[in-house]
Formats: sequence, structure tokens, C-alpha cells
Amino acid sequence: MSQVTLALLIHSHQPVGNFDHVIEEAYQKSYAPFLEALARHPRIRVSLHYSGVLLEWLENRHPEFFERLQQLAARGQVEFVGGGYYEPILPAIPDRDKQTQLRKLSDYLAKHFGRAPRGAWVAERVWEPGLVRPLHEGGVEYVVLDDTHFLAAGLESSELHTSYITEETGAPLRLIPSLQSLRYTIPFQEPVETLRVLEQGKGQHDALFAMGDDCEKFGVWPGTYTHCYTNGWLERFLKVLEDEGAWLETTTLSDFLDAHPPSGRIYLPTASYAEMMEWALPTEASREFKTCLEEAEHSPWGGRFQRFLRGGLWQNFLSKYAESNQVHKFMLEVSRRLDEAETKAPSQRKNRHVLEEARTHLLSGQCNDAYWHGVFGGLYAPHLRSAVLRNLVQAESLLDRAEAPAKNPALHIETRDYDVDGHPEILIRHPAFGMVARPADGGTISSLRFKPASAELVNSLMRRPEPYHELVRQKAISHEAPREGPASIHDQVWTREPNMAALLRYDRYARHAFRTYVFPAAKRCEDFDYFRLDENGDLAGGPWDVVSQSAQTGSIELRRDALHRVNGGDVRLHATKILTTGGIGSTWQLACRSNLSTDRTSPTPLALGLELVFNLLAPDAPDRYFLAQGVRRPLEFRGEIDSPRLILVDKWQRVQIALEAEPAPHWWIVPIETISQSETGFERVYQGSAILAVWKPNPPSWRDITSTLRVEISLLRSGSNGREG
Repeated sequence: MSQVTLALLIHSHQPVGNFDHVIEEAYQKSYAPFLEALARHPRIRVSLHYSGVLLEWLENRHPEFFERLQQLAARGQVEFVGGGYYEPILPAIPDRDKQTQLRKLSDYLAKHFGRAPRGAWVAERVWEPGLVRPLHEGGVEYVVLDDTHFLAAGLESSELHTSYITEETGAPLRLIPSLQSLRYTIPFQEPVETLRVLEQGKGQHDALFAMGDDCEKFGVWPGTYTHCYTNGWLERFLKVLEDEGAWLETTTLSDFLDAHPPSGRIYLPTASYAEMMEWALPTEASREFKTCLEEAEHSPWGGRFQRFLRGGLWQNFLSKYAESNQVHKFMLEVSRRLDEAETKAPSQRKNRHVLEEARTHLLSGQCNDAYWHGVFGGLYAPHLRSAVLRNLVQAESLLDRAEAPAKNPALHIETRDYDVDGHPEILIRHPAFGMVARPADGGTISSLRFKPASAELVNSLMRRPEPYHELVRQKAISHEAPREGPASIHDQVWTREPNMAALLRYDRYARHAFRTYVFPAAKRCEDFDYFRLDENGDLAGGPWDVVSQSAQTGSIELRRDALHRVNGGDVRLHATKILTTGGIGSTWQLACRSNLSTDRTSPTPLALGLELVFNLLAPDAPDRYFLAQGVRRPLEFRGEIDSPRLILVDKWQRVQIALEAEPAPHWWIVPIETISQSETGFERVYQGSAILAVWKPNPPSWRDITSTLRVEISLLRSGSNGREG
């Protein structure tokens, strides 16, 4: 073999639930032109990884691309690398699901390209030592991880041009370092700069220069399509590699490993790529960590300890974002139920088919993108959260069908620490719906799953500080587009919308349903929008006691006592709310009966509010709207509606949500909007609407007031526009 070996692993993935036009754009800008360029240079050999969900899309939408992949594989120019079929974060899913994910993609590649993969792509390079045995048992011989993993284990930079072997209780796995120097020059600098990096291997014995990175950086990232294809960077790069064949060879990872034994044994610490470990930290810690990195970079002694500076591990996202943790624990619950169902009834043919379908939805619901947030993470993208949740609800519905006959639907209530936060939740499950009640958080409901539509109706996100919000405040007044050019995506700071900083306000409570507010009656809807209600925090966010719960009546009774500070002293508040639920066919009915009494009349008139949160995803789509007294308003509506009945219509998901109350309330409605960071810069994202049913009784009534809010959720008939009657 040549003295210096270059082994490129190019990774391509699209999240479950991503918009079709977004995937098509990535295909036209990156996947197709990259493969066409590769086909023009048959002496350039590479390893390719495509997630299973993307391969399915390519097979169905662009069979010509699929055929080209088969041709390149047949002539030995490319090697396909496996991994989790739906690109899960492997340490975050059960071991049995790890095996299923790995085997599913391996079987797919063997079927379509004639050979099972030997290596695996580790999603987001999230590595833990406990992955070695599951990967080995899943048929994986090697993985590529960032060089930072190896440097943190104590290797020197000069020791990264080879492969290593690791093991877990005797199960072996080969490890290959992906060099940062290549990731930062390809494709952002001219090919000669990459050659300078590769020339460092001259004179070394069998020097390997490996890189694993995203195909999307060749055309999808801002400025890279013009750079790579219009201006010809990729063509020049491939030709330079060919022209240097006297001392430089490109190869696949498997071929290199076959020809070279490992240089030694190594054990890598828990790690991911540097930016991911920064994003995973809590906001203040993330800022401090970034400052430490910058100080180390500019310090004359920084190089000595910079490689040992690591941020948080990926699982920190589950503590940083309670919404992610809830989805994750829902996924684990579905996985647990599925394993139990398969164990109990392995021989029933009908159930076996149902459980296989449920398994596919579960695996789809493990796609990583919606579980975390960074430049690439999709937690802030409601359509990606919704897609993951939709698959999990579909799996849950199939399990309901397998476990109990539909003609005898039963309502189950269970109390346990469902999401492992140290506080028990109340779980309600029925063939038509599912709920998670949180007594410790204001006696609220964090999940409303309407199974006939496979929809999670809350699916909102708390507005919280993010490290990049300071950049929004500094630069969001500019609406310039990014400059055309090959800048790294981590350096993109821009927005299409001016004055986005005005939207940076942060919630005091998680965005759950049935939260109780007691506040001065003089407050208005604008005060609700801008957090100026001066509500009683103990009632809104404090722990409520569970008085009783009954599966027979589908009810939960909660109680909370609190002191309310008003002019003239404290008023003691005694609050109860009884949540009841039930389902008939494809109609789900909920009610919340609230009672509030005081030990004395408040000298300041008070108001009572009960908050609902629904996210129907598209704030300005004509097929989703509020309907009251014959008037339609888009979901992005902000203001007050006086109507005995308020309807939310979602013709896309075929869901109608009807709200009414006694006594008749005022409806205060505000959209929940976040400012998030993505590969295109900063953007405003609709996370649902907060609807506050407000009662303002006369002061004498405040010694004892009762209200009832009813919610009816039903499946819309095809062509229906919603109904108020």
C-alpha cells in the first residue's frame, strides 16, 4: 500500500418526520451531486453511511440514485457502513433495541447491496464504554470516533494515524480516530491545505488519515453548494487526490483494517464531538465552558490541557430539557411493554403481526434528532418532536390492541415515578387516550395523547435561556443574509427577521395543561402574555396533594393550600380541582372542576384562571385555526375572545378540540414562541398556544367559587371544517 492512506467516511441522514421538500433540497444540493462527482473519479475509494430512514426515502423517491449506489458498490469503489437504522443515540435506548436497530440496517444493506456492513456509524459520535459489547453482538467490527475521544484517553496527536482495539468483558471492537484537522479543512479550505495535512504522514509507517463527517457540509450548509459545485471545489479536491497517487492512496476503512493490525489496546472515556458536549451542559455552565475553551486556545500553555477539557455527556439533555426526558421515558415505556407483549404471546400469529408493526414505530420513535438541541438538534422543531411522538403513540395503540380486546376498553390508572425525576406521576391509559398528570408541578397534565389521531396535543416547550440568546440580543437587529462562502456552520449568526430579541422572554412554569392561576382581577390578557399576572406561585407551580384517584370513574382529586399576599395582609387560599376523563369511540372528554375558597374576603378583587396548552404545529396554516361564534382566527392569534364555546380545528391531523366552561369565562390566548438556533441561523418557532380560561367574579363571591372547564376532543370527519354546536 501507499505510504499515506486517506480513508473518508461520509455520513448522510435525515430525521424521521422531516419535511419532504427539505430532504429533496438536500438530495439536489448534496447527496446527488456528491455521488455524481465520486462516480467521475473511480480511483477515489470511500466509505459511505446512510441512515435507514434516508435510504428508504432515496429508494422510493430517487431509484436512479439507488442504482448509482449499487453500481459504485459493485465496482468496489465504496463500502457501506451500518449503524442504527433510525439513527438513535445508542446509549439512550435499551440493549435489545440497539441490536434490532443495528441488525435492521445491516439486513437492508445486505439485501440491496450484496454485503452486510462491517462498521457502524455512531450517531452524533455519542460514545460510552458500555457500547462495545452491544456493538460487537450486533455484528459490528469497527467504529469511527472523533480524535478528541482518543486525546482525552491520553494519546498524543502523533498517535492518531492508525487504528486501535478496545474490548468490554472480552468483546472486541476496532476504533479509528477521525482527525479534526481534516474535518476543518474539508471542504472549507482549498485542497492544497488538505494536502499539507496529509503530507505530515510522509515518512511514517502506514500512516492513516481518517475522517468521518456529514455529507450535508458538501452543499446543504450555507454557502457550500456554490463553493463545492458551482466553484468546483469538490472536483478540484478529487482530482488533487488522484494526481498525488505516487504517495497518497484512498481506501475504505475495512480494507485498511484488513491490511493493518491495531496499534494497541485503548479504552475511551464517555464523549461526543466538542460542540455537542458544550450544548449538553446547563446554560450557565455552557457559557463558562466556552470561556474556558477560548482561554485555553489563546493561552501559551493551553495546548497542554485543552484536550482534557470536556463538557457534559449527551444524557444531560434529559435533565436540561424535561420535555425531552418525558418523550424519552415514554419511549422506554413503549419498549418495555413491547418486550413484555412479545414474551407473553410469541406464538399468536395475529398478535405477532401487530407487534412487528409496533416495533417499527418504536424504532422510528428512537430517531435522535428530536431529543436534543444544538445547531443541528431538533428538540425545538415541533414537527420533529411530533413525528417521534406520533410513532410512539402508534406503537402504544398497537400494544393496546394486542393486550386487550377493543370491545371491552378499560381505563388504567397507575402512580409511579414515570420519568425518574424523584416525584410520582399519575399515568392514565385508555385505548382512546393517554395522560400524564403531575401533582408535584401545579397538579398539571403534561401529556394528552389522542390515539385515534396518533397525536400528542400538548407537545409544547418551555421558553428558557439558551447560551446563544446573547448573540440574538447583540445581532438580531440585522436582517442580512449570510455571506456566500464556505464558513463553518458553527460560525453562522444571522436572522431573516429583525428585532427578534423582543421575543426573548422566559417561562416560569413548564408548558402543561390545567395549571391554576389566581391573580389580581385588574390584570389583562397582555399581562398574561408578558408574565405580569402577579399570580400565586404556590398554586400555579407548587406541589398539590392527591386526595383520591379512581380508575372506575376516571378521576383524580387534587388539593393545595396557599397564602396569597394582597394589600392589607395575607389571604389563605384553599384550592381543589377534580380532573375526570373518559372516552367513547373516537371522542375523548375531559373536565376540570375547580373550587377556590378563602378564609376572608380579599381586599383586592381576584381572578381565577385555568390554563390549557395545545400545539397543532402550524400557526398560519389555513387548515388549522380557532373557531368562535362563526369567526376563524389563525393559531398565531393573540388576544381575548368572549364566547361560550371555543373550538380548535386541525384538519391536517383531523382533530377538533372543543372548550366550554361554567360560568362562561373570558378566553385569553397567546402563542408560545421560541427563538432557536439552526443551520440557517436564528428563527422564530411556534410551540403551541396557551389558552387561559379566566373568571372574574364579584369580590363577595370570593369566599367560595366553583368553575368547570370541559374539553371534548374528537376525530374530524373528512371534509369537515369543525362545528360549534
